[in-house]
Amino acid sequence: MAPDHDADRLSLPVDIDVLIAFAESGSPDVDAESAAAGARIAERLLRLGAVSGGSAAVGALGARRAVMAIPGWTVQPLAASSESETTATPTVQKQRDRELGIEFARAPAGAEQTRISVHSFGARAAAGDIVRVAVRLGAERSELLVVLYTDDDGTLTGQVVTRALTMAEDLEISLLPGAALGSTHTSAVTDAVRCSLTAGRNAWRRVAKGLPVGDPVRAAIVAGLS
Repeated sequence: MAPDHDADRLSLPVDIDVLIAFAESGSPDVDAESAAAGARIAERLLRLGAVSGGSAAVGALGARRAVMAIPGWTVQPLAASSESETTATPTVQKQRDRELGIEFARAPAGAEQTRISVHSFGARAAAGDIVRVAVRLGAERSELLVVLYTDDDGTLTGQVVTRALTMAEDLEISLLPGAALGSTHTSAVTDAVRCSLTAGRNAWRRVAKGLPVGDPVRAAIVAGLS
């Protein structure tokens, strides 16, 4: 007997219906890029629901809504040891969130730069998904995007070195499906590509290859690689 996809669909959160309606809407207020992104997300979640009766999709959606708060740190200058005349190991801020399935690390990287490293565990993210780092410093808000890829050890990871933030800012970490990137993210995507290391830049290349010519995210990735 063929699986009842309508039943699976009904067992998923209302967000799925909203996404599908959004994608199928003929309203002039819905732009083509947003509709396409909504359709891709809905298709992905419905596929998960068809495999596991909706529970996997519910879990994935819940994980992507979760946010990990990272408090800002004040890092004191490092003093050299009088005995060994070597510099102490730089301070590394680490935090792990089981609900989000992300381990986050932030450390000074020299020359007024900061290294951001993320590792994903469990099944709540996939290669090509994005770790969104929302930066809060007073009234100012900005975001940094870190693309996830599978490293040589089979770990889902991502890393950037940037001047866009220091150890002092409060951060909010969340997961964003790669398919949800759109025209509103183009500036952040270009910046993310430019501050990614080689493995990250290659991951962005793979994302670009999966997008059609003329897609704003593809164009933003190409701009970052230039």
